[in-house]
Amino acid sequence: MKKIMIGAIALAAVVGSVFAGDCGPVPSKPTAWVYKWKFIGKTTEAVKSFAKASSCGAATCNIRVPASLKVQGYTWACSPSCGTEGFETFAEENEVFWQTKPYKASLAGGLTTEVCNIIGKKAKKCEVAGVGKFDTFVGGTTYAASYTFMYAGLGKYSKKKGRISSASGNFAGYATAPVYVSNCSVLQAGVWECGTLALVCDAPKSVVYGKWSVKFKKSPSKKFAKNGVLPKLPSWAVAKNRE
Repeated sequence: MKKIMIGAIALAAVVGSVFAGDCGPVPSKPTAWVYKWKFIGKTTEAVKSFAKASSCGAATCNIRVPASLKVQGYTWACSPSCGTEGFETFAEENEVFWQTKPYKASLAGGLTTEVCNIIGKKAKKCEVAGVGKFDTFVGGTTYAASYTFMYAGLGKYSKKKGRISSASGNFAGYATAPVYVSNCSVLQAGVWECGTLALVCDAPKSVVYGKWSVKFKKSPSKKFAKNGVLPKLPSWAVAKNRE
């Protein structure tokens, strides 16, 4: 499936949740698809080391511990349809995502759906698989971590509406080493060396995994088709002019 918008989300300054205006004068009754996505699972986070620094100049390694992960967001498209490569506007023509666990963060990046097929004896099921790539930014500016994972699952297809109704499944992949952000510095979280159990600060990648779901949102789709307004987003969730 062709990726129309991938990488960092670059949005001009916005007011509230207004993004793209209406879907245009053609057709006379514009249509839009708005989907809400959720990725809920586990990853790791950094916590303050037991070896406390006496000052900001005495940086120490931090500890990595298990943590919950919650990422959610919206994807949307104007005048959507079934394309030659499947539902190419199903997932990623436009997108905005944010994270609430293990910490609040705006996200740059997005989804690339590689598989989206109608299946089942009565053509009422679907199969979906793709790749998610996100960078997290704390406070809108401080880089914290990035995720790369595969997601796959099954769902429902509406023959009457000609679109995917919902889908869900599992995701798994890796994350960059989590960091601990303080007023002094941004420090990577270490791991315990297997031979000596010494804390290694130059740490390798971490893990990210869990369950995901996506669902077509009827009311938001109508509102977006009319005036380009998405459901209200957290004020810190919108990435402004980020590359």
